[in-house]
Amino acid sequence: MKVSNTETLNVHVAGSELTLHPEKAIYWDEEKLLIVTDIHMGKSGHFRKFGIAAPSAINKKNLNRLSALILQFEPKELLILGDLFHSEINKDWLEFENWRKSFPDLEFTLVTGNHDILHHSFYDAGQIQTAHSLKRGAFTFKHHHVKGPESDTVVVSGHIHPAVKVKARGRQSIKVPCFLIKNNHVLLPAFGEFTGTHIIKPDETDRIYGVVEKSIITIKPQLP
Repeated sequence: MKVSNTETLNVHVAGSELTLHPEKAIYWDEEKLLIVTDIHMGKSGHFRKFGIAAPSAINKKNLNRLSALILQFEPKELLILGDLFHSEINKDWLEFENWRKSFPDLEFTLVTGNHDILHHSFYDAGQIQTAHSLKRGAFTFKHHHVKGPESDTVVVSGHIHPAVKVKARGRQSIKVPCFLIKNNHVLLPAFGEFTGTHIIKPDETDRIYGVVEKSIITIKPQLP
């Protein structure tokens, strides 16, 4: 795979310009919309509850990263494409509610995913609008995109936690989270720090953008 890198990258999809950010987010300036997916807040607390060692500062780090993105782009709305909170309620949710108060004018929309199982009262308390899917212009936002007949919109989704392997010197390779862009699909990497990744196998016509530290790397799949 051939690789080039940049701090952020503007890409054109369905007539709109989207900004890919190395914090694993997309900003759509036309709609003043900041998009992330798969934060999985509370996951480390869920693991610790069952005696599994997990870092306790992950939730705060994720919220600090979100704050930095909001201050950078000043969006009208934050859109999360599912799996905001990992499982049953724990104290990490209270930390999130306190953080939410720092941005009272920010619209917050959650396209619900398979882990979003909290009672609706918690989302109400966090001033979060929820939906199973959301259509804006040429895009339909979902948590999980299931391949099917071509539609008249481009599906933007998460759930997969996509990553690709990039060859390094010799026979070494590294695994990096990535954005995947097809003609009718945009797939985001998981935002959360404690989520894991799934290796995807892109087609030669796909656009692949990896995330390495503070850079977006453009990856061009090559045939064997």
